[in-house]
Amino acid sequence: MRPCPCRGLKLALSMNMNLGNGNERRYGAWLRELDAWTEYWDIYHPESRGRYYFGDGHEEQGLLTRFLPRERKPPVFLAWRQAALGGDSVDRFVEQVRVAEVAEAVLEVDALVERLFGKYFGDPAAFATRADYLEALFRCGTDTLPPDDERYALIADTDWRKSTSGRNMIDSDIMWFCWAMHTEAAQVLRGAEGQARRALQLAGVAVGCSANFAWRGHRRTRAEYKPDEETADLLRERGLVWAADFSAAAHEVHALFRIREWGRA
Repeated sequence: MRPCPCRGLKLALSMNMNLGNGNERRYGAWLRELDAWTEYWDIYHPESRGRYYFGDGHEEQGLLTRFLPRERKPPVFLAWRQAALGGDSVDRFVEQVRVAEVAEAVLEVDALVERLFGKYFGDPAAFATRADYLEALFRCGTDTLPPDDERYALIADTDWRKSTSGRNMIDSDIMWFCWAMHTEAAQVLRGAEGQARRALQLAGVAVGCSANFAWRGHRRTRAEYKPDEETADLLRERGLVWAADFSAAAHEVHALFRIREWGRA
């Protein structure tokens, strides 16, 4: 049995709380910069021509188009879905991940995520970093990060992104699982290289998704999760266990996906 991480968790969280708004600003900046390369590329990184998103609507098709659903559902996403639901073995997913154009896109996006993670969080193997990152994803899931007034002001009232542009959160429930799918795909391709970060980020999906569904009611989640402090502490504790074990984190994300789809794991 793994030792309970509660004592270390409380210490790490007390350190975070002592930093006050500095942590909130950093968490928001992490999500803001991810969005700056993806959803809001046209405003912050027009030189990318939507490469880290679904393209620019012209010549650039975009890396996400190769493995995430939008106008169509790529075979690799369907294979992940079937594996998560228990309908197919993971072998089909691995086969699709290794298709050359998919692998290239997954690795390029993972490199961006790795760079930004290092900028805002540091060593993913450190206990304090794990607690810190999980808190960021919990705050993202519960929509309790400071508003992004600057970005909101830049988005035209007629832009479909306007309603969510002032918040640092994941508003579409399926995007939690898209993030997980990409993380699992990168793990297939890179193995031990960067595994500590990917395990932590997958644990962050499990924490953030659960918090989002419990607090904001977007979808069904585990019956024991309620929008209260007891659940917040439980998710932080469980998150630390998942962050130390990639397979355990993936197993939990798949269970959450089944609950989303079927109402049961």
